[in-house]
Amino acid sequence: MTWTAIKDVVDADPHARIVMPVGSLEQHGPHLPLNTDSIIADYVADKVSKKLSSVLFPTLSIGYSLEHSGFPGTISFTPQTFSSMIAEITHDLYESGFRTLIVINGHGGNRPILDSSITSIKHAHPDLRLYSFTTLDIAREKFREFRKSPRQLIGHADELETSMMLALRPDLVEMAKAVTEKPVFPPGISLESEDLSRVTYGWKTKEVTESGIIGSPNLATLETGRILLDYVVQTICSTVGDR
Repeated sequence: MTWTAIKDVVDADPHARIVMPVGSLEQHGPHLPLNTDSIIADYVADKVSKKLSSVLFPTLSIGYSLEHSGFPGTISFTPQTFSSMIAEITHDLYESGFRTLIVINGHGGNRPILDSSITSIKHAHPDLRLYSFTTLDIAREKFREFRKSPRQLIGHADELETSMMLALRPDLVEMAKAVTEKPVFPPGISLESEDLSRVTYGWKTKEVTESGIIGSPNLATLETGRILLDYVVQTICSTVGDR
């Protein structure tokens, strides 16, 4: 878009909306590409922006991924840098005339920083409407209905993420290299939603898995991925609504 096209959008709508996909560049086992989270976030954001007649922002393809450090190819901002980047971009979008920001986050590790950043941004711009959705958190709501993975075999580059990638970019998925790996966590600790709601536990992927996988990607299917992606898009659109 040109600057004049942006001006036309914000002049025509006092609540002009923009959708910002945020991903990561981090290891996803030997079978998925480093930019898996960005691919998923970009797809969801594109669908949401079209359904909500909103402007689509370029994908922010690096996030906060220190938990995956030590695996070649993983690139991470510090929490301070990532938070500052989101705040400064949002400030400029506000100056451009946008009054609604919808963040589509593809990486779970970004969520805590996005949550705290949104509080600060809202304080600076009280009339700005801010939403942040994490695709994996929403997908897990639907995934519970038909998951094949046993308990504690969900977490990273697993059945869920691999299914979505099979639906989006099967050409980038090397299923022959996928392995099942159960993480080595203390008793009562896992990346299952109900466990994460009780405690925050500090961990590094290198300490709990050799392959970088936490889960059973071999159980993934393209059909599961399509169902999950559709559910994520529909949930976001229904939450935001017309305004």
